[in-house]
Amino acid sequence: MKHYLIFLIGGCLILWATGCDNPSSPAGTDSAVLSSLSIQPNSVQFGPQSSITDTTLTVQIRANTTESPANDLVYTIERDGELVKEGTLQPESDTIFLAEYSLEVNTARNANITIYIYEADNSSGQRLQGKLQVRGRIVSPPVIEEVSNTEEAVIPDSGNQRIDFFARVVHPNGQDLIDRVNFFLIDQSGNQLGDDFRMFDNGVFNEVEGFIDEAEGDSLYSRAFFTNPNNNPDEITVNYYAIGADGQSSDTLQTQLSIIE
Repeated sequence: MKHYLIFLIGGCLILWATGCDNPSSPAGTDSAVLSSLSIQPNSVQFGPQSSITDTTLTVQIRANTTESPANDLVYTIERDGELVKEGTLQPESDTIFLAEYSLEVNTARNANITIYIYEADNSSGQRLQGKLQVRGRIVSPPVIEEVSNTEEAVIPDSGNQRIDFFARVVHPNGQDLIDRVNFFLIDQSGNQLGDDFRMFDNGVFNEVEGFIDEAEGDSLYSRAFFTNPNNNPDEITVNYYAIGADGQSSDTLQTQLSIIE
């Protein structure tokens, strides 16, 4: 028997840094002129004595070519998969091209930076790729103090019935180091219902879309789902967890939810 819920959606600084040349990607044609790409630093690890704060790293980008290119050399920078900057490298000589990038980071957060270099018209199809990995200092994981949800939801004859989910979550090193708070649902057969669902502490109340947070920044995260006449009776285990900015996870807390006729 299939079980499911319907969710209405609308909606003192201490560091070590090293650097080395990154290998170039294969040339697309014999006429490709890009030779190598160097990023300094290409790895940053904040130590345990680092203060938890925002700071700026200066990233040096250097591209070498086998000859003077016919076009400008362009760079793009992605942070965790999202484009954050693009520009043109400046020539130091006929075959050496440079750029600087100011990277804003937090000493407790991880970041993965990918840099691409290619000719402006990219006619050769050649592209060089380099990476910078930032690893935040080790901090404590977030803590879930308490969780609760609707314990028993009756399947309605018509319309929808709201099911509320709440989790009070704190971080020993500051609330801004909570990356996300989620929960997932396991039915009585041991199957997960849908994906992991994100909770919010943003002060947005829009019941139709399942957002029921009444006060921003009070450490109480919330979400709402709805049952309707198409649901079947079920005994559901609700599993709550939180993830810190450095990727550490809290303990998982469980509650029960009964869907009844």
